Amino acid sequence: TLAETTYPSIAAATTAEKNSNNHAGGSKSMSSSSSSSLSRRKAYFMLAFLGLATVCLALQASFLRNFLHLTPVLGTVLMFLFGFSLAIPFYLPSSMFALKRGGKDGSATIADAFDICGFGLLAVFNGIVARVLDVSGEVGSSSAGMLLGRKRAWLPVFLWMLGGSIAAMASLFGAVWLEGER
Repeated sequence: TLAETTYPSIAAATTAEKNSNNHAGGSKSMSSSSSSSLSRRKAYFMLAFLGLATVCLALQASFLRNFLHLTPVLGTVLMFLFGFSLAIPFYLPSSMFALKRGGKDGSATIADAFDICGFGLLAVFNGIVARVLDVSGEVGSSSAGMLLGRKRAWLPVFLWMLGGSIAAMASLFGAVWLEGER
């Protein structure tokens, strides 16, 4: 499946290591090379998914700054691609970390701690969006003026998301890359 390709399970990685050890005469360097290669591949997949999310947000922000024109259909496609490309990097690494560190008994507690932090950040983000929704958007008397005012009101939200996406792309890529180095 796509999830197994993007972030293989620990059991699949262990099986691959055992197979490479059997074929290489039990060589330790071959095992670490295989593990490092797997982590690099995971890191590049995370970079690709989060890069796509960042590009989608950058295009939306460019629309809000009137640098380009997006049709409603293209805007909808960009938001779908943003959600799709963000889902795998958001859920899989944290779930794999929770399973690896917490085991069968403690993984739910770790996942719940992640959720609590996420809901706290979501509450802050919802406060920002609620302020945007209160903006009437009246810059002029024309409908074009109202649209311009609404676009200006949404720009900080998309710039905030764009900054978060860039930070997530750099930190997650680095974390997954370094996972293979240890």
